[in-house]
Amino acid sequence: MQATVRYIAGAAALGLAFVGYRALSAPDDLPAEAPTLAPLYAPAVESVETHVLRSGETLSDVLGRVAITGGDLADLLLSMREFVNPRRLVDGVEVTVRRWTLNDSPRSLDLRVNADTTVRLIHAGTGWDGNIVVTPVVLDTVYTQGEITPGTTLYQAMVYSEDDDVPIPDRVQLVNLLAAVYEFKIDFTREIQAGDRYRLVYEREVRPDGTARSQRILASELVNQSQTYPAVWFSQGDDAQGYYDREGHPLAVGFSRYPVPYHRITSSFSNRRYHPVLGIYRAHLGTDFGAPAGTPVEATADGTIVFAGVNGGYGNMVRIRHANGYETRYAHLNRFGRGIHRGLKVRQKQVIGYVGSTGLATGAHLHYELRKNGQAIDARRAKLPAAPPLKGDAKVAFDGEAAARLALLDGGTRRYVARSAAPAVRAEDDAN
Repeated sequence: MQATVRYIAGAAALGLAFVGYRALSAPDDLPAEAPTLAPLYAPAVESVETHVLRSGETLSDVLGRVAITGGDLADLLLSMREFVNPRRLVDGVEVTVRRWTLNDSPRSLDLRVNADTTVRLIHAGTGWDGNIVVTPVVLDTVYTQGEITPGTTLYQAMVYSEDDDVPIPDRVQLVNLLAAVYEFKIDFTREIQAGDRYRLVYEREVRPDGTARSQRILASELVNQSQTYPAVWFSQGDDAQGYYDREGHPLAVGFSRYPVPYHRITSSFSNRRYHPVLGIYRAHLGTDFGAPAGTPVEATADGTIVFAGVNGGYGNMVRIRHANGYETRYAHLNRFGRGIHRGLKVRQKQVIGYVGSTGLATGAHLHYELRKNGQAIDARRAKLPAAPPLKGDAKVAFDGEAAARLALLDGGTRRYVARSAAPAVRAEDDAN
């Protein structure tokens, strides 16, 4: 039987075909020692080389290094402009060129614009044909846990964990996501202490290189100063969306605590603070968030814009009127969000401007104020009104989803709770 296999394989290598050959069902008719043919090697039909756009270079410079010039270069750039502006490419963009081995002429070019998008141009007889190639992803669900040790922060515990094989930039994003889940319950800048614990199950779209296109926490539990805070993601269209506790009460309140993503607080609410520009002591009736210039600033609650413009020492400022006598102010903005103007109704988390240093400011930061009936209050300490709990059909649907997601959290004994096959992601399971 072994000789039969060798004989068929050898004949196939020569391109022979056995149609209805009787020997396939009658091995005795084949030679006892069928010859084994030597491997046949075919030359590669193409060569591949990848170049990286360096600082100060243009795409034409890179293409010149691979001998794509003249009319061929002009045609290629013309086709490329349908998908991306060659003049706006940044350092580090990868350019992969494939050439026919026979005559060294270009076959195709791949321009990796970012982690998710590649512009592919194929050399045709009369020019270049292009299309967009989207990086494929697979979906997996991951379990992680940890504890805050003395001298460390939640950020350090999650980002620098030696037990986590997730890329560090994705862990940083996960810290921000967790802070957003509990922003209405816990002040991560002050209240996280040694001995606090966290565990969570999150879903991510993973690229072949192991990085995530997107991540979402499905269920989590944070133990802070011996008090347990569970959270479950639930979405039912416009009726309900957000994080809820086990009984369906939302973790959100009418106001979020952070108008910018999780950043350090550079100055707190105070009735007497030294002003670094004026050189005097006076009240500081808000909270300053240190953030890079251009960081998006979000409305902390639904409301109506009553002012958007320049206001003395506040610089560029937005004021929003909310229900029940509340008002918020956002100052020192670099610029306003698109379409922001007086009278516009805005939603919580809508971008209203960008961090800057206009007015009396020594550097880029956001000055944020919360007022009730005209009086300034400390946004970090104020007890804010809660959002309504789930009811009716939404509550029934939530109970089913929450049970499944909390089961993943409570039974999280594997690093990967559920996953699709991805060649670039480790297949082994890790213990708790």
